[in-house]
Amino acid sequence: MNPTRILLIHTEETRTHFRSIGIVENEPLDTEILYTVLTQDGHTVRIYDPDREQTGYEQVLSAFAPRLVYADGVVKQVPYMLDYMKRTKAYSPRITTVLGGIFAEHNYAYLYADTVDYICRSYDPAVLSAVASLQTEPEIQTDRLEALNGLCFRKGDGSWAENTITPYDINCLPRHIDRSHFYRYQSRFRLLRHNPLACVRFAYSCSHKCTFCYRTMMNCGRYIHKDIQRFAEEIQAVRSDTIYIVDDNFLVDPAVISEFIAWIRRLGIRKNYICYGRCDFILNNKELIRELTQIGFRYFIVGFEAVRDNYLEKYDKKIAVEDSLSCIRFLKSIHAGLYAMMIIDTDFTAGDFTSMYRWVKEQELEYVIPSIITPLPGTPMYDRCQKDLLTRDWRKWDYTHVLLPPAHMSVPAFYLRYHILVLRLFFLARRYGSYDFINAPKLIARFLLGR
Repeated sequence: MNPTRILLIHTEETRTHFRSIGIVENEPLDTEILYTVLTQDGHTVRIYDPDREQTGYEQVLSAFAPRLVYADGVVKQVPYMLDYMKRTKAYSPRITTVLGGIFAEHNYAYLYADTVDYICRSYDPAVLSAVASLQTEPEIQTDRLEALNGLCFRKGDGSWAENTITPYDINCLPRHIDRSHFYRYQSRFRLLRHNPLACVRFAYSCSHKCTFCYRTMMNCGRYIHKDIQRFAEEIQAVRSDTIYIVDDNFLVDPAVISEFIAWIRRLGIRKNYICYGRCDFILNNKELIRELTQIGFRYFIVGFEAVRDNYLEKYDKKIAVEDSLSCIRFLKSIHAGLYAMMIIDTDFTAGDFTSMYRWVKEQELEYVIPSIITPLPGTPMYDRCQKDLLTRDWRKWDYTHVLLPPAHMSVPAFYLRYHILVLRLFFLARRYGSYDFINAPKLIARFLLGR
């Protein structure tokens, strides 16, 4: 392994003034995993975090002098990822540029640009490390690039080669992640009032296949989780009282959850947890959920999505509204907190907006996250809807923009009703003391002005 200098960019989510900074700021876990593996391989690595640093990008390039620059992100970050590649090549054409991350796995062709040299589609950090090492050689042999899982690279004629991608076993990651970046800025990482907040990942992908969800397709659609003892020990080592399990669905297998609970108790870990879960799992495993709350699970993020069954059938959620109501009643009965995720569909009538508000009010929900339906590139929904898209500006794929023509009203009217709903939900939540006064104006501005 030939070491080199690598700059890892934690791409910002938006560059507009009204951002989620101070409201939702997640630890850059995937960037820290890359940092850990690359430094273990002998590379000299720096994380550039523009949301938390005052230094300009070109200043960082000048001071650090990287041989390779890497950026990744989700769909709304694509324009910024590409901009960093363009600025890098403008600074020095000799610097190797690499893109990767969640968006790249299935949508790599959107990233083909003159200023991009490689695209890493696999979650295997060894791929990036190998690409970096090859840059130190006088001539890169094509066969060595062809051996790298899921890598896209330029051939001699300028066209792109696309290596076959295979699932990655998350258990191959280092047992101990270098979280020095998190500890340096830990007061900044938060989810509303949960602060500081450390992120951990138990598995890649999801065992369910909702048609609107891109995450179910991650890791080639293969759900692979960590060894349970190892995961518990990882949580134990994190210097944070609050842990955010970022899996898109942590509550998958009752036997796994039961073993996880046993290991947390065996190790004597006392922390607070937030995780995602489906309401059908919660209803079918009530005793397990009780036990989770006993070991510190304070909030469950649940995608109820709709308050009418016809929309749930459309999304292939395989639940009914009555299931959602039962789930809410149960979580309240055991004093568990809830983040309710809802989808604002472009098929909504004025009555649908009203019904959602009344439903939330009747259930006395503390946190509600209403997102405008967003066809994510790479999903079956996107394939069906792409001819009807109102914009191709990836920056607007943030769940607060109207991307498809509303069926029953104009786009301005739809936005107006959405913003009114958000404000009504916000002030409804104020009854429960869910938002502090410092963040209130910022949260309102974020939705009213589209960030």
